[in-house]
Amino acid sequence: MLDFFSAIGLIFILEGLLLFSSPKRLKKVLQIITTYPENNIRIIGGISVLIGIVLLWIIRKWIINVLKN
Repeated sequence: MLDFFSAIGLIFILEGLLLFSSPKRLKKVLQIITTYPENNIRIIGGISVLIGIVLLWIIRKWIINVLKN
């Protein structure tokens, strides 16, 4: 559960950094995204989820191996 809340906190930090550092650029990106078909947006979202899962798996596996040694 601690990992879950840590992940939620990181999401807020990253989204806050985007909003704080470049709101104009974020608005432009969101306008561009609205022109994409919904199916393309879903594909991009799915790929992002898969990349996140793979990264978490690699990081956790690496940390467990490092802690064992």
